[in-house]
Amino acid sequence: MSKILDAVKGMFEKFFYILKEVSHMIWKHKLYFLAPLFIVLAVLAFLVYYIGPTIIVSFIYAGV
Repeated sequence: MSKILDAVKGMFEKFFYILKEVSHMIWKHKLYFLAPLFIVLAVLAFLVYYIGPTIIVSFIYAGV
């Protein structure tokens, strides 16, 4: 039983280490993580403004 608990503890330590490193990378290079989000939002806003909300409804019904 002790080996299982040690394995689980090791998995959680690795998971939290990776989470800490990812958060540090996001904090250091904010623009690289925010730029794709803003690009997608801008394209979506363009589609809604010029084509209309029907394009969004078609994506929702298609399950994309």
